[in-house]
Amino acid sequence: MKASMRRLIIDRLISEKGCVTFQELQDVLKASSPTIKRDIRYMREQLGAPITYSRADGGYRYSTFESSKTDAPVRTSARRAGSKVGNAPLDFLRKLWYSSTELLVLKTTVDLLELLACDKTSAIFSELEPLRSRVVSLFSLGDTLPRELLRRVKVVRNNKFFVESRAFETIGCALSSRHRAKIRYYTPSRDEETDREISPLRLVHYRNRWYVDAYCHRAEELRTFRIENIRRAELLPTAARRMGLEAVETALDSGYGIFHGKEMRWAEIRMTKADADIVLRESWAERQEVSVVEGEVVLRVPYADSRELVGEILRWGSRVRVTQPLELRRAVQEAAQAVLSQYTEN
Repeated sequence: MKASMRRLIIDRLISEKGCVTFQELQDVLKASSPTIKRDIRYMREQLGAPITYSRADGGYRYSTFESSKTDAPVRTSARRAGSKVGNAPLDFLRKLWYSSTELLVLKTTVDLLELLACDKTSAIFSELEPLRSRVVSLFSLGDTLPRELLRRVKVVRNNKFFVESRAFETIGCALSSRHRAKIRYYTPSRDEETDREISPLRLVHYRNRWYVDAYCHRAEELRTFRIENIRRAELLPTAARRMGLEAVETALDSGYGIFHGKEMRWAEIRMTKADADIVLRESWAERQEVSVVEGEVVLRVPYADSRELVGEILRWGSRVRVTQPLELRRAVQEAAQAVLSQYTEN
């Protein structure tokens, strides 16, 4: 067994049981006394683990600043360890095993690089394998080889990659070179195409689709255009209109979803605490507010256009209910009735 895995097991045993005897460590690790003592010394001195031997309890545990006087002294390096989680320091624990965020990012990165490597026409094809190998090498914690660990971690993604039209590359070139672009844009709600001249300011990937935030010279204001609705795009020699990114974020990022407008309203959505544990795992908006009122969790979300917000509310079904404003309640009711009509027998 690798030393790193032995240390991980020692940490887990002490964290979960509170106090572990030396005999228990030997029984689980199947290692000699000198080996276990070296591991504990390494954890104390190199990793800053505040492991102390309690004479009163007859075993090893993590010390706190309120440790009993009967405990063996903890080395200075251990007392300098990071903030506490239970009885163990956070900085120490993260050196033994990946955090949930680290493992998700690493596994997702490897999967995406592998997928991208399938496209031999990629502009960075020759750089992909060395990059992927470097990321794989980061799977060094624990007692499992990196490639074997990769097979035993699965990240489920519900969306498949959507390949945008050639207009995406033209818009990207216009953005990076700071030039304007002439586009023919299709508006589904009106079933019409219009010619526009835009200054691309930011590319946005949202729910498996690409959008471009741009200054529309025809409308003379900021607009968001869905890339797949751009029927044709042409790079122009004219310099793009300059606008600071902060101004773009202020104008377009304040409300829910990809739709925006000048008048911002607030939706009040209520749910039980049990449902909130599930619903609020996803962020609804950057400026959302969460509070507890009369035993219920109240989520307040800013929005300018209710279309997308209504769909999100319906997605959660009976777990959530809208209390304010009245027009949003009615919009949700009408949408729900429209769905129900699809399942009503004649």
